[in-house]
Amino acid sequence: MWTFLALRSIGDLFYFMDIVVFLKRFHTEISTKSSTWASAKTNDDRLVTTVRNFIRKKPVRFLAILGRIWVALPFLQALLLIGRYAYLENSMLVSLIPFQYILRAYNHYKWLDRRANIETVPRRFLKAILDFLPFIIASHLYGSLWYFFAVDRKILCWQDYICKHGQICDYHIYSFYCGPTSQTYNGRIDILRLKQSCSVVELPNNGISEYGIYQSALQSNMSTSRSLPRKMLQCFWWGLRNLSSFGSNLETRFDTTQIIFSDVISISGVILFLVYLNSRVQWYQKAAERRILRKKKEKAYPVLIEQTLTVPHHCVDSLKKVPIIGSIDKKGLKAISEHLKPVIYNEDVYIIREGEPLRKMLFIWRGTTLTYNTTKGATNVCKCLEKNDFYGEELVIWALKSASFSELPICNTTLVSQSKVEAFSITANDLKSVVAKFWLHFRRDLPHSQVECFAASSIQVAWHRYHTKKLRDQLAGTSGVFCSFFHTCSLVSPPLKRAKRSTCWD
Repeated sequence: MWTFLALRSIGDLFYFMDIVVFLKRFHTEISTKSSTWASAKTNDDRLVTTVRNFIRKKPVRFLAILGRIWVALPFLQALLLIGRYAYLENSMLVSLIPFQYILRAYNHYKWLDRRANIETVPRRFLKAILDFLPFIIASHLYGSLWYFFAVDRKILCWQDYICKHGQICDYHIYSFYCGPTSQTYNGRIDILRLKQSCSVVELPNNGISEYGIYQSALQSNMSTSRSLPRKMLQCFWWGLRNLSSFGSNLETRFDTTQIIFSDVISISGVILFLVYLNSRVQWYQKAAERRILRKKKEKAYPVLIEQTLTVPHHCVDSLKKVPIIGSIDKKGLKAISEHLKPVIYNEDVYIIREGEPLRKMLFIWRGTTLTYNTTKGATNVCKCLEKNDFYGEELVIWALKSASFSELPICNTTLVSQSKVEAFSITANDLKSVVAKFWLHFRRDLPHSQVECFAASSIQVAWHRYHTKKLRDQLAGTSGVFCSFFHTCSLVSPPLKRAKRSTCWD
């Protein structure tokens, strides 16, 4: 008995917490709405009014909490224990226990199923176990009912024997004295003949015992055993075996209770199998959809990378307006687009001031800017730059002809934002690296002599880099002898003069 209560209390903790939370919310609702019941005279009147309003406005929640209380508290089991000693009719109470058990199992199942919806490796295993959990619950339920019906069938056999051989036939008598004789209301009953009459034997005509599907429970002396784990395992195995075989192993007698019980087991086995099969099919379909989606993403990665490396469509018009950049091919545009960075300027912000080094080139995408100069003797012109305009074309000419960053061009005009400006910028360092790497793509708008000069300058820089590396390798080789003697090596190469790159616009 105590083992049963301990096992039951483990699952009841969740229901107790739900009841406590509900009562806490109910108490909060009473305290928050106490001002509306100022006319109530006592606290009892307020409580009655609160309960009445709650039942009328939220009947579903009220019925739900009543169901949880009925499921959590062992009312039925207490009534059965009382009826065991008071000779009460408990057949109707026993029929309500499966519904209570199903509701308890369903609440636990839904609570675990919500945790298994997230896609993680441990919860995938939990989902697979939960799909098989209805089989386990139903096996335990039908096994316990099988044990109860077997014991009840044995008691009915004893009652039939007493009615046949006793003076009074009272089917409400559930206690027997297991001595040499039975001192009951019926007088003296021979216990040996009673046991022999209700013994579990197979009938010779069809091989089916008069106990039918309860024969194995009574033959194994399970009803007289005091080992609760063995009883639970035996009942669970019987339920699982018959559910998995759809009740084909059941041999019933011509008894209404056995036939109905066997039919329910057979139908439940088919339904549970279909539910399990459907859940597995849905899981495999979702897994297949995830694999297909993953493959699509893997195929789309190169395309997405290619799109990110290409020039933004709203910057193409601005790039084509630049005299030299506008005529280059896609490779040159792609190289430039790799270094374009989005920038945002608020209203009335000085982006570039007159007289400062020109460190970047801007391609305006959204907003308007103003350019003007204040130098004496220069033409004072104020221009408005809008979408698809650019600023800093002098930086392209500098990247083609200059060899050092100390010769950055100086801004002749001031650039100020008239409204919020969104643009793409490329720095002088990035532009120079692109021009040095893809200088052949900029040859279309240059004269033939300038192309030859630029090619010769590039070869000169490459040769100087190779010669410097070779000289340092030679110095490192000659200093190896001294390194082996002093166990240390300090190589300081003499400063190498940097070859001056000839300009093509001199």
